[in-house]
Amino acid sequence: MTVSIQTDPCDPLLVGLRIAVNEQASSTTIRLDGEWDLAAREAARRAVRHTLSRRPARVVLDLSGLTFIDSSGIHVVIELVKRAARLKIELAIIPGSAAVQRIFDVCALTARLPFTSHG
Repeated sequence: MTVSIQTDPCDPLLVGLRIAVNEQASSTTIRLDGEWDLAAREAARRAVRHTLSRRPARVVLDLSGLTFIDSSGIHVVIELVKRAARLKIELAIIPGSAAVQRIFDVCALTARLPFTSHG
């Protein structure tokens, strides 16, 4: 069974970002498309909380559709990594564009986070 939860495109906090949560069996994918900045931080946190509250065996954070991420987005990613580890939920992160990945590189996070080439 697949369940898909998408953000409301009329939400004023999500100008430029779309968040989709897809649940399939014991795996959940959180896909972000567009620009992830401070205005979208709470919506992204809600998606993470919703996903982790359902206790899937595996979570995939798909950043491949992002064109921009700021420090608030990086912070939410780090929060997800820590919470998933505490809950013993396997986590994989699909990298974003070169511009997005550059931020993770500059913050020395690329080697420390569970990036993968496939979901």
